[in-house]
Order: sequence, then structure tokens, then C-alpha cells
Amino acid sequence: MKAYAIISDVHGNCLALQAVLADIKAKKINTIINLGDHVFGALEPEECAQIIRNTPMFCISGNTDREILENLDKTSEKENMERVKSALSKDSITWLKSLPPTAVFDDTFFVCHGTPESDNEYLLEKVTPNGVFVYNDEDLVDKTAHIQQKIILCGHSHVNRVVYLSNGKIILNPGSVGLPAYLGVGEHRFAMESMTPHAKYAIVCTDGVTVNIEQVNVSYNWTRASNVAKANGSKNWAYFLLNGRMPKDLRNPS
Repeated sequence: MKAYAIISDVHGNCLALQAVLADIKAKKINTIINLGDHVFGALEPEECAQIIRNTPMFCISGNTDREILENLDKTSEKENMERVKSALSKDSITWLKSLPPTAVFDDTFFVCHGTPESDNEYLLEKVTPNGVFVYNDEDLVDKTAHIQQKIILCGHSHVNRVVYLSNGKIILNPGSVGLPAYLGVGEHRFAMESMTPHAKYAIVCTDGVTVNIEQVNVSYNWTRASNVAKANGSKNWAYFLLNGRMPKDLRNPS
């Protein structure tokens, strides 16, 4: 059986990325698939870009990678965007431009960041006025009917999940390497929480028929990462990194 390490949503967190890559190396896994959202956030965008670019792995683009490129020639009001843009080198920008939005890998995996059609929507989760829920089997079978590969990889929600469908397909979200919680604001305000501060990734072992999946939580110095976010002016990110949860004032705003 061949082993694959699946990572996603690094979001510029070098300490978390280094810990995950060290764990992957210790497990002697040579193939890494990275589902995007590489550098954006309150931490170290260029440092992370250099690590990812210099580590053999297959990468696609995420929604924040796309948003960085869309805002290169204009000022954005999105928190952290201007700082991230100014930190990234020309080589890193060129690399971001080269990343595909979706891909098929080893004829085994369909790889996307959000859904096959959108990097900014959730494949597994449905956001409602009453909270976030996982789609039922019938919905997920319908949403992925056009995908031929048995294993579908997605990120974006930062919550690690494995869902086995009734048609034999598997949808895997490895969770986030670098940001274990965040506040979603769209039609509804919602919390995405992994409930631990660990850096997360997944291991898939398959021979093409049998599939074994392991979700991995990696310890690292998240206190230090939280302090970096705080120093960069992102109080909320500092809390997310330290707790993997939403602070009470964001969950129940006055």
C-alpha cells in the first residue's frame, strides 16, 4: 500500500507547518498533497511560502491564495491582506499564480480546496441559521456524482472529517495545519472550530482497493504562534490558535 500525507490550510503558520512536516518525515511518507490556503493570515506568509516551495509536494490553490492574486493591484480592507501582500516575494507570487484550483492525483484522488466548482464553498458542511451541519449521504452522493475518483480531498472548513458514502466514495477533509478555528461571516454568522489547538493533517494508505485513513493531531508551540498573531494585531487569530475554539464575545456578540 502507498502512503500519502494530506495537508491543508497552513495559513502562514510556520511553526505548525514545520511540526507537521517533521511528523510526516518521521513516518517515512514521501508523497504530500496540499489543498491550498498556504500563506494568508496573521503569521509568516513568506517564510511558509518558501518552506512549501522547497518541499516536494503537490499543491493546489485555495480561496485566500486566489484572493491575494486578485488584490495585488488594489487595496483590500480584509484584515491581514495588505501585510501579507507586502511580505510575499515575487517568486512566491509567481508560484501562487501557477497553482491549479483542482486536480486529479495518481488517478486515485480528486483534489479541491472547497468544492469541485468553488474554492469558497464547503463540500461537507451546510451553513444554516441554526449552525453548521454535515450534508446527508444523498446530498453528498449527488454533489460528487461527476467525480470518477474514489477518494475526494477537500479543505476550507478547517475541521477534520472522513465521510464514507453509500456509493463507495470517500470524502476526506484533513483539517487545518495552521488555523484550528475561525469565524465565518456570510449569509449567516457561524463558528468553524476543531476544538483543539493542534496542527492537523491526514494519512491515506491505499492499494487502489483498500483505503486506510488516519487523522493526525500534532503538538507544536501554539502559544508562540498565538503571540506572533497578537503582535501582528490579530487578537482573534491569537485566540483561535491558542484554543481551537471561538471566544465568547464572537460567539455571542452584543
